[in-house]
Amino acid sequence: MNTQTNKHIPVMINQAVNFLPQKENLNIIDATFGGGGYSKLLLMNKNINNLIAIDRDPLAKIYAKKLENKTNFKFIEGQFSKIDQLVSEQMNKKNFKGFDAIFFDLGMSSNQIEDKKRGFSFQINSPLDMRMSGKGFSAYDLINNFSEIEIANIFFKYGQEKYSKSIAKKIVENRKKNNIQTTEDLIKIIKNSIKLKTKKHPATKVFQALRIYVNNELHEISEALNKSEKLLIPGGRIIVVSFHSLEDKLVKEYFNHKSGKKWRSSRHNPEPSDTGQITLKIITKKAIKPDNIEIASNPRCRSARLRVAEKIMESSL
Repeated sequence: MNTQTNKHIPVMINQAVNFLPQKENLNIIDATFGGGGYSKLLLMNKNINNLIAIDRDPLAKIYAKKLENKTNFKFIEGQFSKIDQLVSEQMNKKNFKGFDAIFFDLGMSSNQIEDKKRGFSFQINSPLDMRMSGKGFSAYDLINNFSEIEIANIFFKYGQEKYSKSIAKKIVENRKKNNIQTTEDLIKIIKNSIKLKTKKHPATKVFQALRIYVNNELHEISEALNKSEKLLIPGGRIIVVSFHSLEDKLVKEYFNHKSGKKWRSSRHNPEPSDTGQITLKIITKKAIKPDNIEIASNPRCRSARLRVAEKIMESSL
């Protein structure tokens, strides 16, 4: 029997759920099941016709087992970039055409961060892994095999780390002596590369960059947003909680683009980009942030941003 403890506290869960369409017999996708916080709240408090939960982390199956006795709940292991493929069988089986809401909680769960085998946290000494699915190349493979230029570019692009070049240089120097095997090994190198003291832990940006790159997170989000829009019925909503600026910018620009809001692909481009077909209406004019009470009880949520968009009917285009 698996006794895995669920330590995850969902962020802005009540605010997010309040954006559900006001109707009965909802069909919903929880695209980032994690510890199951969203799914449990929805099943307990809303009139749910079908709830399909998705997660690529095998750990999520353990928490999903507690909900398997519910006939209106289905858990599917997989990447949300394949959301259309993952839910198609269930839609055909239950004979419904689309969804009223699709939730994305893009943050890492506490269950992942605090797992000593996963390597997600710079506060726990563990193997350099960082794979959400446990498949494919790991952070260890990247750190010990990628070129200095490649490593520096990854740190700068996905972590916005201004010391990316000096950290990459130190990594390559150190791995010539011994492979860099643990989070502690990597943190020592980072600390030796950054001379200035910062309020944040010096490894914060590097660990973010590694996790994003190893799990191809930004591509996953882009694919999922595009496919989710097509899965919604008119009036259905995409509800997204993001946790760093790269995620939030991606979601914001997607919503702007699909709602017809003029935006520039480059600040050097004088002409607004072509908006294409208008298919969404933005519900949250500005990103919603967690309040001080929630931040005090769960400091990890301080960077969270909630955005919501609604699919509009073709007749309103």
